[in-house]
Amino acid sequence: MNRLHHLQQTLEKNIQDNYLPEEVEFVLLDYNSKDGLEEWVKQNMQQYIDVGILVYYKTYEPEYYLRSHSRNMAFRLAKAEILCNLDADNFLGKGFAAFMIEEFAKQEPVFYTSNDSSHDIFGRVCVRQGDFLSIKGYNETLQGYGYEDVDLFDRLKKIELKRKYFLNPEFYHSILHSKAERVADEYMMKNKERMYITYINPYLSGILLLYKDYTFIHSTLVDTPHLYFLPHFLLPDNYVEERNEVTLSEDWQKGNWQETNREIVLTENDNTSVFSKEDSEIYYQHCKYYLISDKELEAELVILLSVAMNRYSAQKQLRENQAVNPEGFGKGCVYKNFDNESKIILT
Repeated sequence: MNRLHHLQQTLEKNIQDNYLPEEVEFVLLDYNSKDGLEEWVKQNMQQYIDVGILVYYKTYEPEYYLRSHSRNMAFRLAKAEILCNLDADNFLGKGFAAFMIEEFAKQEPVFYTSNDSSHDIFGRVCVRQGDFLSIKGYNETLQGYGYEDVDLFDRLKKIELKRKYFLNPEFYHSILHSKAERVADEYMMKNKERMYITYINPYLSGILLLYKDYTFIHSTLVDTPHLYFLPHFLLPDNYVEERNEVTLSEDWQKGNWQETNREIVLTENDNTSVFSKEDSEIYYQHCKYYLISDKELEAELVILLSVAMNRYSAQKQLRENQAVNPEGFGKGCVYKNFDNESKIILT
């Protein structure tokens, strides 16, 4: 969604570096982009569509970018035996597809990912279509930024697939971009009205996020790596699996808010807090919170909060043995290669 400026640099290069029309198909899903993507593809990529190595699909339905849903749609539209998620800002590298075809031909029960050394490549996964469908794709309960890929990897390992890594440094190039751009089209970022933070201790920070629809969430982020420097009796047992991550101390709380000319009123359960709209420092639940005005910090905290919420939800599902996507996944209506008269409905 709205990544034309990246695709202009990566798409044709990726096709040329992996030009195997009889064996490789690039599925480009236009997730209701508003940046001229469709027109650019028409004008510049038709030759690849004509030979069948590129297929362009467009959906007009999504209002926000949903990572799990968009990837599920693209994977369901793909016709190949081996599926690979490819972000718009990633360069595959010359020969990546041929290497994967050769590796999967060995018939081992495997899936391939990056070696986790690069943040921008993390999430690229190569998996057999049958294995992907058997676990019902990416978890669409996880709707914000992050952790949907880790959750997918965990569930693939749960069906006894071995995780292997592609190591060629040529497969690890990407376009650098800001953290704000990563989440620009996601619900949390587009609907955020105000965001506050409080310092609890060196390992805990409280986040208060007010949405434009007059709801809010309140949560506590835990910097789990640093907890391991504390005496053992202070370390909760349930942090063992979170050694290198930021997570939540408990489920996030929800409430409603309203505003007058001068005040903001927060209501959570039977508790009410009132403070001035003009104050950059407020008191909420006996803690001093600070209004975040720095845009880079704001984007970073949106990412941290979103990843932590998704991690919390995914691990709760796992603990409670909840089914993933029980009502289906990747559903929606798409149009193929600019033919807006014939729609394809994924049910």
